[in-house]
Amino acid sequence: MNDEQIIDLLEQRNERALAEIRNKYGKSCQTIAYRLLGSMPDADEIVNDTLLHTWNAIPPARPKNLFSFLAAITRRSAINRYQLEHALKRGGQAEQDAVLEELDTCIPSDENVANHVEQRELRVAVERFLRTLKPDVRAIMIQRYVNLHSVREIAEAYQISESKVKITLMRTRKKLRSFLEKEDWL
Repeated sequence: MNDEQIIDLLEQRNERALAEIRNKYGKSCQTIAYRLLGSMPDADEIVNDTLLHTWNAIPPARPKNLFSFLAAITRRSAINRYQLEHALKRGGQAEQDAVLEELDTCIPSDENVANHVEQRELRVAVERFLRTLKPDVRAIMIQRYVNLHSVREIAEAYQISESKVKITLMRTRKKLRSFLEKEDWL
């Protein structure tokens, strides 16, 4: 079943849509949540939360890219869970901490974004920035900040050194920051 058909089922309030989403995107959402939380039971719970949020959001929302919509919900839910669970613990440099810290310097927090429309405009601006990148650089950024892969995993996947990945990410974050400043997001 394609995404348009799934969204149509959601708009008709047909629960079969949730089963289709779970079959088509459940493992991907689970992986995103697991990479942030490091716990399979928590990741499974986040997937369920994502399904509930999607059920409540569509309609009125009608995302153009269902997976991006689901991935964003999954990431936000997992980050919220992670921050809640680690509010009192400030130690060890987990992969999740590193990813969030790296992005803090170039993307405004939720408190700075007034409403959903601004969030969507920011997302569009970031997507526009990504389209300006060379395909290999864009792929590295997406692997790190969307799929939450470690620097080591990216280096292995693209057969480049970890140092090259780190430098590429650092330079691209600087470019993203500059781009967002020109767009008046920072």
